[in-house]
Amino acid sequence: MPYAAVIRGAAHAPHLFEDIAPSFCSRIATIRKRQNQWILQSSTFEPYESDKKLFESANNLLTQIHRLLALYLGRYSEPISVRGLLSLTDDDKLISHRHYFTETINVVMPAGQVFNPTASGSLATIVLSRAVTDPAITEALSLVGQQAPTWGRTYDIIEFLGGPRSIERSGFAPGSETRRVRQTANYYRHLGKPKNYLLPQNPPTLTEAGVFAVDLLKRWIAERVNGSE
Repeated sequence: MPYAAVIRGAAHAPHLFEDIAPSFCSRIATIRKRQNQWILQSSTFEPYESDKKLFESANNLLTQIHRLLALYLGRYSEPISVRGLLSLTDDDKLISHRHYFTETINVVMPAGQVFNPTASGSLATIVLSRAVTDPAITEALSLVGQQAPTWGRTYDIIEFLGGPRSIERSGFAPGSETRRVRQTANYYRHLGKPKNYLLPQNPPTLTEAGVFAVDLLKRWIAERVNGSE
């Protein structure tokens, strides 16, 4: 992988990359320390010779990684950004280095406990790899967003998964619980029409609803990557 993106983390989270790097060590995404810099490499960078295309590809991959960190680790407060592009020789010698500064993205659990890095890969790299060829997984990751769950995204996740009946048939959650969360989310999506969209008797908080929806999405992704579609 002769091209790389130099990545930068928040000053208040100096060990973030040490935590997540073991989960990203495949051709689809490798995070490693090179000299005094942390870099992101990927086989998806290889077709691009122009800085513009490489920069766009690196940002797209970093966005996907952020969604994984948000979905599985709940990391919303520790930003990661691309700060430059490298061109390297096959033996890791520097050819060129171009600096960039981009808008940060948010990325609280230890990565090793969730992604479970192994010699054959990790959950993170498996999902990233499948997202390249499976538009449904790409769409699922896009529903996570780059901030803590909202009522709108909670509702959208439940609808994406087919609604309460489909979710219950899949064994992810009881239909009654899914309906309670969806009805609450729908109410807050339509605050201008309170008579048409009522709250259930025991509505969940936004935090509870967000955790519920994200857990459903993780269960669906697990089945999808394991071939149970």
